[in-house]
Amino acid sequence: MQIRRILLVSFFLLLSTVALPLAMLSFFASKSALQEEIGRNLTSDAAMLMEEVDMLMFERVQNVHSWSRLDIIQEARIGDIDKRLSHFLTDVEVGYKGMYRNLFYVNAQQRVTAASAPELIGRIHYTTANWVKADVPDGAVFIEDLQLSPPPYDQTNLVIRAPVHDRYSAENIGQLYGLFDMQQLFRLLDKASISSSGDRYIALLDGEGRTIATSASLRKPEFLLKTTFADWKPDKGETLFLRHSDPITKSEVLVGHASSSGYLGYAQMGWSILIFQSTDKAFLPIRALLAVFSVVIILTMLLALFASNWISGRIAKPLLNLTKWVREVRYFEKQTPPQVGGTVEVRELETAFAEMLQQLERSREHVIQAAKLAVVGEMAAIMAHEVRTPLGILSTSAQLLQGEKMLSPEGKEMTQFILEESARLKKLVTTMLECARPREPQMLQHNIHDLIGRTIELLALQAHKKQLPIEQQLHAQNPFVVCDAELLTQVFLNLLINAIQIVPNDGMIRIRSRSTAQYIYIEIIDNGPGIAMEDYPFLFDPFFTKRDGGIGLGLTVTRQIVLAHHGKLSAAQSEWGGACFTLHLPLTQE
Repeated sequence: MQIRRILLVSFFLLLSTVALPLAMLSFFASKSALQEEIGRNLTSDAAMLMEEVDMLMFERVQNVHSWSRLDIIQEARIGDIDKRLSHFLTDVEVGYKGMYRNLFYVNAQQRVTAASAPELIGRIHYTTANWVKADVPDGAVFIEDLQLSPPPYDQTNLVIRAPVHDRYSAENIGQLYGLFDMQQLFRLLDKASISSSGDRYIALLDGEGRTIATSASLRKPEFLLKTTFADWKPDKGETLFLRHSDPITKSEVLVGHASSSGYLGYAQMGWSILIFQSTDKAFLPIRALLAVFSVVIILTMLLALFASNWISGRIAKPLLNLTKWVREVRYFEKQTPPQVGGTVEVRELETAFAEMLQQLERSREHVIQAAKLAVVGEMAAIMAHEVRTPLGILSTSAQLLQGEKMLSPEGKEMTQFILEESARLKKLVTTMLECARPREPQMLQHNIHDLIGRTIELLALQAHKKQLPIEQQLHAQNPFVVCDAELLTQVFLNLLINAIQIVPNDGMIRIRSRSTAQYIYIEIIDNGPGIAMEDYPFLFDPFFTKRDGGIGLGLTVTRQIVLAHHGKLSAAQSEWGGACFTLHLPLTQE
């Protein structure tokens, strides 16, 4: 099967087996996250709303308790003859702007002697059973049962009673009543039921589990003062829970719960708040998200068919081009790297082929270089055997002839020629032998800056004759190199001698160094005529020279020494237009 067809089938199967489970997993994960978020909000809102209810009720019971201890209340002992207490209660009721529906005082005989509503004065009011005892600073206030009016419950009151004690005898002389308008509490719950995620249901329960106040949607006879939600309290350590809510809605509801802790530690009436929200409304965004997921999956699969077709073509075409290049590359005399493009892996394969070509080219150059050196070695061995002995005889004979007193000046000149040429031939033979069979380097640690300085001192006279300053910029932080000092000195001598010979008078030569953690770099640059571009491939070949009288083995020997040190020697054009030889040596030898 073709790779393109395999990719097409693979893409389609991958999307089919992954997209659907991923979409479902995303749906359930989103649903769970939304449920937790709504639950945290319900629990947090229930706690804050419970604090508001606690504060509201504390203020009401504290009001009644404080008023019961005022001096003006003591006038109730004489029956409020001058109506001062009634006027006071009327002013208080008006001042609290509808917070209390009535305020009145009942004496020990259960008769109303003072009231904010004149029609209550003179009536008999019997104290009912205490529903809640609320402790407040310096006393206690009692809450009687809820006075529930018919729907819409706009006349519902909460009866708050505070005992009145005689200031002189500490006897109980009556009761001060405040009828708290439950509409204040209803409005607080209605406001809290409105939410951005949909309307919520709120129920305020007393200590016995009876519903004493609700938001508008639950304010019905079947809920108020009933124990419908008595068992809707969380287990120990639980704050959020799900409930089946048949009386309210057909779906389950998320419930947040908070218990009263009293305001500032007082008025602890044992009340609690439930805030619950229908899952049908809460999860509407999730259902919309599921519909979006379905549409996205269908569009993604269609898009994937087109994308997989394009991607498979983009992958297969470069591979086919690379295969074609591999088949044809053997027929090209000059091998060039492939240019097929494509994905990262294909480009890496392309790079690997290019590196393979470079390695093959370098291997070919090494083979050619080795063949040339083999020829040099063979020639050196032959010349050393065939030339050294005649050269020694010629040199000795010429020296003897120079000692003859009867030798003419022309004869002395000729014998001097023989000595000089014999010395040059001997040097040629020695150089060829060094090139063909270099000695094994003796590796020790040396300061390469000292070797450079010693080399410059040896060549100072030659440089001075041509007025060539050799500038040193030795900035390598670690100049200590494991090397053969004698052989490296020969390297520097060869490179500097070449520069001195090639650079015209009053020219410039600079040697500089720099180092890294593992290598040191030495550059020898000049402003001479430089190296022709066509000469670079043959620069280190044996017997290649452009200088008159040159042998053509100096750079060959130099490169051999550098390779013996596991280094590199390269040539390039300097910034002055001349030559730049760069020596790249490791600091240590394995």
